[in-house]
Amino acid sequence: MTFPTAETVAYLPLRYVLTDSVAVRTSYDPLRVDSEGVVSGRAQRGMLAAALSRAGRERELTEWVARGDRVRFAPAHPRIEGGGGAVVALPAPAHLYVPGKDGDTLVDAFAGGTDAPGVPYRALREPVTVDRSRRASVDTTAERYLGRSSSGERGRGMPFFTTSLDPGQVFEARWQLRGPDPDFVRGLAERILDVLAEARGSLTLGAAGTRAHGGVEVGPVDPDRPLSPDRVDRPETPSWKGGEVDLLLISPALTVGEQGQYRPHALVPAVRELWKRRAPEADPPEVVAAHVEPVLVGAYHRAYRGPMAQRWAAAPGSVVRLRAGRAPTPELVRELESHTLGERAVDGYGQFVLLPTPPPGAAPLPEASAPRPERRAGTVTLTDGRVLPAPDPRDHDRWPDDLYDTLLWNAAVGPVRDHARASARALSVSAHGTLRRLREVISDPRRSPDETLTALRATLDTSLGPAETLHRRLAGLSGGEAALRWWTSSRPEDAHGSAYARGIAAVDLALTDGLPPAERPSGLSERAERWERRDVARLCLLWVASWLAEAVRAPREGTRRGEGGPR
Repeated sequence: MTFPTAETVAYLPLRYVLTDSVAVRTSYDPLRVDSEGVVSGRAQRGMLAAALSRAGRERELTEWVARGDRVRFAPAHPRIEGGGGAVVALPAPAHLYVPGKDGDTLVDAFAGGTDAPGVPYRALREPVTVDRSRRASVDTTAERYLGRSSSGERGRGMPFFTTSLDPGQVFEARWQLRGPDPDFVRGLAERILDVLAEARGSLTLGAAGTRAHGGVEVGPVDPDRPLSPDRVDRPETPSWKGGEVDLLLISPALTVGEQGQYRPHALVPAVRELWKRRAPEADPPEVVAAHVEPVLVGAYHRAYRGPMAQRWAAAPGSVVRLRAGRAPTPELVRELESHTLGERAVDGYGQFVLLPTPPPGAAPLPEASAPRPERRAGTVTLTDGRVLPAPDPRDHDRWPDDLYDTLLWNAAVGPVRDHARASARALSVSAHGTLRRLREVISDPRRSPDETLTALRATLDTSLGPAETLHRRLAGLSGGEAALRWWTSSRPEDAHGSAYARGIAAVDLALTDGLPPAERPSGLSERAERWERRDVARLCLLWVASWLAEAVRAPREGTRRGEGGPR
């Protein structure tokens, strides 16, 4: 059965990546802003209006935003990427409960799943996907500022609280586009995407834009196919068991009761009326059960700088279970979902989806996932959600490695010097002339560390007689591979070595705990060992310089103490 419509309806899926924290007012309180886990359609309407005003597009501002007959905005829900595909998490159905304080299953209250005596039940509040396989964990942050006094008295301030959505999270909204024919709708979608692309970098969502809130990157979910015929993507064709279907509100519904007042529980009559109006040839459905929760809906009008009237509405997640004579066809589902329940449809209120009822019995509690951008090969995702190309290894920048080498060197200087001085104090060296010549050799700034060690070896080889102790202690030390062999056998060990290894491990970025790895004989990580091999000539030269300085100083102090020399 096909239900003709007077106009063409399609949806423009948009992907939002929050580059700053986003604060969206849900009620007017001069000293508090509490943001929900979704971005309201009204906030997106204001975002588009600001972009059109800055661009001087008055005609589009009137046609798309003010009139509301071509574009209807929609709330942006958390988008879970990765794990085999991207899915959108909708408000949790109000009939789903978790048994027990730390339960790991879901039960259907409409099917009698909450009738067990003595078992506490808690409602599922986190957004869940259509197939109830995953749920979203949206991150928020509470901040405090100093705001103006509510009395307007000058010179006095009041604490101002803001609960905002954290940056780096991903949301998806589906704006509804209407037109006389498909070509018009496709052209409208292209024009909207062009406006959003031109305003890239200046788009803001929500309130408190002057406090660095609201930065967002907006783009189509699928640039190759910008339009979708469905309000929500379903993983597979729904199976309507016994003709039963759950009508799930995904945005507040401002329904009006018989007395002309806003009443949340007027949702059920509004559902019956919509079904009768849009599907007159189908049998009227029977309402099996309903769970409708009220919520106070308000907003802050940024243009008028004042609050909007607050109304009672049916909360997102409210469910009406229906039983139709026949299972609804895909055409009927699309036709019904293209309409809204209640008032203020242009702001995204009253939107719903039709879902199959959950299977009987307890189902596993969906795993929680953060709505973060998917990591793609060849890219790097920053903390604010921006995706940048990964650096080419051939264009490797040396400054991080230089910084790493500097950290390890500064940590090794102290232990190496202490070890060399302790070694010099343990030996008695009387060849003061040779010591002075060696110190002159190592202090020549024109030589590299390898060249200095080679010159040191040549000076030792020409020294005879009293330089026997020096020959024995510095045996085999020279530039090149000889320096590595000497350092391997003479590096700080035991008590001094533990200080050396601990000092390097404390600043080694390759170690998570800052402690020397027990499984490596050297006490150094693999990366630190590579640095040690590269800088072995510098380490040897540092050790020799400290050893020679202490060997010259120790006899002098002994002479002053034993022979009464000048103090």
